[in-house]
Amino acid sequence: MKIRVLGCYGGQLLGFHLSSFLINDTILLDAGSPTIILTLEEQRHIEHAFISHTHLDHIQGIAFLADNRSLKRLSDEIVNRYITIHSLQENLDTISKHFLNNLVWPDFTMIPNAEDPILKFRPIKPYQATVIDGLSITPIPMNHPVPCTGFLLDQDGKQFIYSADTGVNDAIWDVANKQSNLCGLIIDCSFPNNYQFLADISGHMTPKQMAQDLKKLDKLGEIPIYLFHMKPETLAIMSKEIDVENIPNLRMLTQDDEFLL
Repeated sequence: MKIRVLGCYGGQLLGFHLSSFLINDTILLDAGSPTIILTLEEQRHIEHAFISHTHLDHIQGIAFLADNRSLKRLSDEIVNRYITIHSLQENLDTISKHFLNNLVWPDFTMIPNAEDPILKFRPIKPYQATVIDGLSITPIPMNHPVPCTGFLLDQDGKQFIYSADTGVNDAIWDVANKQSNLCGLIIDCSFPNNYQFLADISGHMTPKQMAQDLKKLDKLGEIPIYLFHMKPETLAIMSKEIDVENIPNLRMLTQDDEFLL
């Protein structure tokens, strides 16, 4: 299993890219920044995108992936003619109604036509796995103001968890503690401790809250834990607050990270 970090921040500033992860070169987990990181040739290999929820920082890349794929079709014939978008049915409905609605952006589920579109939608359900080329992807319900799932990845007997956006949540730890060979996880940590009120109402975590929730993980200290969705403006203070928690085998993600499990 290959995991490449394309973006890991909860805000967009120069040099800081929004949440998006490329799995095995062909699958996206969230689509905050794929088209500003990947070359057109790399984008050409994307076949699937698993979308955790419909906040703009996780879906904006869908629009430009579709646009680039449609232009690529015109320039030459490609094998991967479309991208399948996997998400909760509620999320697919929101994307259709409020995003790919021919007002905000063209509806690429109907372009060039309904029989051969650039994008295809496929609904997923919590705890029901989708298997793609030997990789199992299972949605896990998260604690966020809109319908949201994290994802359990499982390939060749190795597991990895991506929380997506979440506040305090038991479901992720219930799943994590059942895995026989959990090799790491990515967990939300968005705001400094003095922004706890904002973390609570927006469905995110602070370093103190994250550290408390991590106590539910049986393998705490044994497996790598990576923090994501940090706000770029507050990175310095968050880094100090995370260090204070003194959690072994834990660090903030960077956009240069790549994992091979």
